Amino acid sequence: MTCCDCILKATGGITLSLLAIFVSKIIYRIFYPFFIAKTLDLHALAGAKYAVITGSTDGIGKAYASQLAQKGFNIVLISRTQSKLESVKKEIELIAPGTEVEVIAFDFTCADFKEYQDKIFKKLRTLEVGILINNVGDGTTRPEIIHNTEGGIQKSRDVNVINTLPMTILSHEVLKQMVPRNKGIIINVGSLLGDGEMGGWCVYSSTKKYMSHFSGILHNEYAPLGITVQYLITGLVATNLSKVTQTSYFAPSPNNYVRSALATIGHVRETTGYFAHQFSFELFKLLPTFLLDFLLRIQMRKMKEEYLKEIEAKKQK
Repeated sequence: MTCCDCILKATGGITLSLLAIFVSKIIYRIFYPFFIAKTLDLHALAGAKYAVITGSTDGIGKAYASQLAQKGFNIVLISRTQSKLESVKKEIELIAPGTEVEVIAFDFTCADFKEYQDKIFKKLRTLEVGILINNVGDGTTRPEIIHNTEGGIQKSRDVNVINTLPMTILSHEVLKQMVPRNKGIIINVGSLLGDGEMGGWCVYSSTKKYMSHFSGILHNEYAPLGITVQYLITGLVATNLSKVTQTSYFAPSPNNYVRSALATIGHVRETTGYFAHQFSFELFKLLPTFLLDFLLRIQMRKMKEEYLKEIEAKKQK
């Protein structure tokens, strides 16, 4: 056998091995968290009784609050509107009698650190926080290039602040409690739109990319200290924010989605949280960039046209 033959054989073997590893990782991410892994004891991972949820009066945040209460955690709800907070508090007390529910009304467009200190941190420092769900988020109503964003520069600023600042400083705050216990769970609720360079969603997509990067670094830094950090790449869920009203296999209700996502905690550092979404996501990532960009441009254009037609129809009523 010649030297060239040996090199070709070795190269082929390495290539096949790398391909096998690549395919195995995809199969693992699709099937292991949802069908093979056993649900872990969240109380053992959290190490404390209180779960803090931002953006908790509707959709995914509300579902997290309700289901964690049913699992025996006390709840801290943080959202903007006091009346909605009180309503969700009553609902939780009905479905999980004996649960202690604290509410904090806070407008997350606020970037004033003193407001965080006075309204949120002061309260959290009196509680043993085992779980933090960074769910609060905001986006634009339609895909649009940034200088034409509906709501103008103020909207771009608000989306940036809401999607990045609370997660960053709330994580910093609760980790000061979690590290001495060597236990704790932080879940950062992101979006599929953060995985690519999504035209029409410039600020929103960029903030979700930040969330992904931040979560990955937190995991690397704090997993050795016993802290579980997970980034949740949410797909289409039937919520007010997504404007999807009909549930389906690919657009689950918030409760079904969160039930699935909770079972993945401690098994994977990054996941869509839902089998149908994970399967689609893995296929999506296999597409070449030029094709993905082309398909996304078509989809964004279609979404914008549908939104404008809807607005026009409302004007004519």
